[in-house]
Parts: sequence; structure tokens; C-alpha cells
Amino acid sequence: MKFIQKEHGNGGKQTYELINELFKPIFDSEILKRGDDSSIFNLASKKVGVTTDSFVVKPYFFKGGDIGKLSVCGTVNDLAVSGLVPKYITASFIIEEGFPIEDLQKIVRSMKEYADIAGVEIVAGDTKVVEKGSCDGIFINTTGFGVCEKEEKLPSIEKIKGGQIVIVSGDIGRHGACIYSHSSELGFEEKIESDCAPLNRVINELLENVEICYMKDLTRGGLATALNEIAQKASVDIYIEEDKVPVSNEVKALCDILGLDWYYLACEGRFVAIVNRKDGQRALEILKRYNKEACEIGWIEDTKEKRVYLKTSFGGTRILDMLYYEMLPRIC
Repeated sequence: MKFIQKEHGNGGKQTYELINELFKPIFDSEILKRGDDSSIFNLASKKVGVTTDSFVVKPYFFKGGDIGKLSVCGTVNDLAVSGLVPKYITASFIIEEGFPIEDLQKIVRSMKEYADIAGVEIVAGDTKVVEKGSCDGIFINTTGFGVCEKEEKLPSIEKIKGGQIVIVSGDIGRHGACIYSHSSELGFEEKIESDCAPLNRVINELLENVEICYMKDLTRGGLATALNEIAQKASVDIYIEEDKVPVSNEVKALCDILGLDWYYLACEGRFVAIVNRKDGQRALEILKRYNKEACEIGWIEDTKEKRVYLKTSFGGTRILDMLYYEMLPRIC
């Protein structure tokens, strides 16, 4: 008999296998089988999208955000990278008996603040309180709904092909490093700020001005796992240049001390975009207005090995695989 392990929730290989070998076959939905960040379908002759997520981060307050901000931004971003305009969110809370009302107020106000920033409305919800010890403080589940305003602009895995370039919207690993710093007791808590932020504004500007072939936000499993998922679904190889991947000095320092790999650290305000080479400069001009660290980091090849390769600073090449082991505490 097999049992759920912590690694099944890290966003890496075991998560990928659990989704593809258990959830997708049982639910048997053609929409769900696509495996995108939001499921897009027709409703009353209009394309809409839905995504759902659960947030169990600890600590629930961290530098640059809290579990409330995270729940809204994470939901908005899943819709935005799918090419949708986020409109509505539902929110369900599981709260442990004895949880401070003042903390709950801060979290709910944070959700409202970032829902307003993102231009979405929280339209439904539910609250359950469980006995002390049955839940670690507070868990939040959200469902987000978005609409497709220009179907021809929708990114699609089918649009990926050799010769295209890979762009990252900013420096990677901040959120994962931030959360880890709170549990490491190394004095990094005030040095690393989470990148948690809504992405729909910058993505909307990109879609208005550039043909975006595909996008994916960098959450659990980080850059490496997101790229592997793209390579698997598109049946292509992806090459990344190590010297071009933006990582802050603070994140590097924490990783060096704790032996972590920043390619697998989660982000909550970053995404990768696959674009045609001719559109790369225009895409970067837009992205750099929002984050100066945005840059081109690699390219696509049609060799169909479904691998991600890292061109190292020493001139070698190594496989950059999915996250396999449990590297971090709960990060979202």
C-alpha cells in the first residue's frame, strides 16, 4: 500500500505523477487533462476560465506579504498566464480554534487590498472552524474565474516550436527563499522579501503588444520544474544559459549557506514566456518597465527529448530535471 508523502506537495516530480496518474484519470475531464494553469471552456458562447488553489503557507505573515495576499495573487496569476482577464474569486477558510481574530482581520483585509489592485471581486466563500490541533492556524482555498476577451491572443502549448526564446519576467527564487528564511533562524528574515504580486497588468500589456506563444508562472518547483512541464507538454527541448538567469545576491547567499538550489525555489510574482525571436526585444522592453531583472534566458529546440538543459558558466551542459526531493517548508 502506498501513502501520501510530503514530496507529493512540493510541485515536483511526485506532484506531477500524482496529478497525471491519480487525479486526471479519475476525474476524466478533457479540459483538465491539458494541465494548464487555468481550464478554459465555452459558456454561453463565450470563453471563460477557472482555476482553483489551496494555500497553507507557514508562517502566514512574511516579509512582502501574507497568506491572504498570496491566495489572491496566486489565483489571479494562474488566470493571467493563461491569457485570461481575471474577474471573480471565491474564498474558503479552514481556521483552527484559537486563531487570533486580529490576525484573521489582517489577512482578510490583505485579500481585499490585492483583489482591488488586481481588479477582481471576491464573490463567494465559506468558513469552517476545526478543533485545536486539527489545522495549522489557517488554510485558504480559492477558485478564480476569468474571461477571454481576444481568443486569437490566447497562449497555447501548441504554439511552441524550435527557434523561439525563453524569457523570465524577473529574478527568481525570492518567495521560496523568503519563507525558508523564516524557519532557518539565520537572520535572513528581514533581508529577503517575497516576490508575491499580481501579474495581470503586465501580462495584459504583453498580450496587447506581442504574440505570446505560451506562459507559465513559477510557483512550487520553481523555474526548473515549470520549464520541465513545458518541455513535456510541448515535446521539445529547452536550453537555459546559467549566466543569464537572474538571482539576487540575498537568495544566492541563503542557498549557499543551506545548500539549496535556486532553480527549484518558488516564485509568486514571476513567470516565463515563450515568444518568437522577432518579438523578444519588444517583450523585454515591456517587462523591464515592471522589473529591470527581466531577461532572455534560453531557447527552444525541436529535438523532442522533452528535456531541459542548463548551459553552465564553465562551458558544460547538464540536465535540469524536475524537483524530486522535499527541499522547502510549505511555501504557498
